[in-house]
Amino acid sequence: MVSDGLLAFEGVIAYGTRDAEEAAHFFEHTLGLGPAAGDGDVRFYALAEGLALAVDTGGGYAGLPPYLLFSTGDLDAARQHFLRRGCDVVEMESGGEAGGGFFARAPEGHTVCVVDRTSLEDE
Repeated sequence: MVSDGLLAFEGVIAYGTRDAEEAAHFFEHTLGLGPAAGDGDVRFYALAEGLALAVDTGGGYAGLPPYLLFSTGDLDAARQHFLRRGCDVVEMESGGEAGGGFFARAPEGHTVCVVDRTSLEDE
């Protein structure tokens, strides 16, 4: 799947919180990271060239183990890939509407986040 160009590995989402303001304070004030982009409840912070940290502020994944972040140029094809393999897919919201990406959770509990490749570009 990664080798066929549908998904590109971006990194590990290592943080989930229920409080967007607290998360912004910690990552922006305490750690000094500047937000690279954001899409709904997920904020991206550039760590190095080609490496971003994603912080889920929606609360749905607070306290869960880290999950993998992938980007894609074709969200529909990626969504179908995970659905065909028995994963539950939950759309991320952006401005109150779905469309910026999704979380896919395998029956075994493995979770990945897939976002539109353009959402990782600098604003």
